[in-house]
Amino acid sequence: MIERATWEEVISDYLELRVEYIKREVEVKFPKSRALAIVGPRRAGKTFFLFQLWDEFDPKRRKSLYVNFEDPRLVGATANDLMEMMRVYYSLASVPKGEKLIFLLDEVQAVDGWERFIRYLLDMGHRVILTGSSSKLLSKEVATILRGRVITVNLYPFSLSEVLRVRGLEKVLPGLETRGKLLGVIRECLEWGSYPEVMFQPELRREILREILDVTIYRDVVERWRVDNLKALRFLFKLLAKSSPTSVTKLHSTMKSLGIAVGKPTLANYLEYLSDALVVFPLRAYVKSEKKKELLGFKPYFVDNGLLKVLGVSDRGKLLENLVFTELLKRGFEPNEDVFFYVTGKGREVDFIIPDEELIQVSWEFHSENIERELLALVEASSETETEKLTVVTWERYPKEELEVGGRVVRVVPIEKWIRWK
Repeated sequence: MIERATWEEVISDYLELRVEYIKREVEVKFPKSRALAIVGPRRAGKTFFLFQLWDEFDPKRRKSLYVNFEDPRLVGATANDLMEMMRVYYSLASVPKGEKLIFLLDEVQAVDGWERFIRYLLDMGHRVILTGSSSKLLSKEVATILRGRVITVNLYPFSLSEVLRVRGLEKVLPGLETRGKLLGVIRECLEWGSYPEVMFQPELRREILREILDVTIYRDVVERWRVDNLKALRFLFKLLAKSSPTSVTKLHSTMKSLGIAVGKPTLANYLEYLSDALVVFPLRAYVKSEKKKELLGFKPYFVDNGLLKVLGVSDRGKLLENLVFTELLKRGFEPNEDVFFYVTGKGREVDFIIPDEELIQVSWEFHSENIERELLALVEASSETETEKLTVVTWERYPKEELEVGGRVVRVVPIEKWIRWK
């Protein structure tokens, strides 16, 4: 039981707390009669985003309360303690009893019976914003438990446009004179990712990324699902970082040939765990036949390029493709719902398809050896899917911004322009 005096101290501290943050480019609309769940991988900045929302919805903090339930003073809190928290807040803030409030609850899953309290708040007409991520309850599961009473907002590490703002380049327009500056920042994200801590502490970025990876493996996967074959899990991480496309069968065969004992069903479970932790996204092919979909396997993408860095990936083309994927995530495209990869009838692959909207090919540079292959894949996919918007995202500039191939126009967009090109 949390004593009233403790609640008074905690609430007073949080009401006075002010933090600096980088404003995130995430659109939030407060739902009626539903909680708002901020969902994302560890260390993406969910707590700082809560403070941003706090300032936006109640800048004077007259009718709102933020509490972080990882506060050591709140260890052992239960749903009954949460009711006491609300009573203490009404008293401290001199808010008339019954006044509708905004509750911002960080790591709420640490409290036994938290979901009953959330439903009570919603029934009473209060507004609720919550986050959650731990070995006991992943942020994804917060939304699942409150199914029907929650709207989720995905928050990932910084987008490229947010990074440019961090570096003071948000107003710099792409051009020949500014390209070096822009590409310098984008290359940093290409190689080291865009976790907030990494951006603000570049001298410690390798150590930070390793720690994030270890926390994800041990706390969010090993403890959550009691994984006992840590060797297989670690090796799976490395295989996924360097494989594309692949399948559970291929991964199992590779491990078996290297003497790593793990069953295929177990491997499939591990892949699902990593996906649930929002670290790895197995992107499937856009095809109606479920049998063919399984035969084509999946392309594994990581939530941040920095994780690929510490896993030993150095291929520039693969890093650029993963960077484009994470940008699509941050633009709101849901893997295997809004975005897929595509394989044409002749076996040519297009990196991304947004059905009924766009086909995207990613290429480090266009040259005589790959230009025909990349463009033919787009044209064939365009014909088969009736998709008109065709885009090639490149790192190296190509002399032409548009190419006409097979009666279709293909836009060639350098990465620094594509960031803002939607």
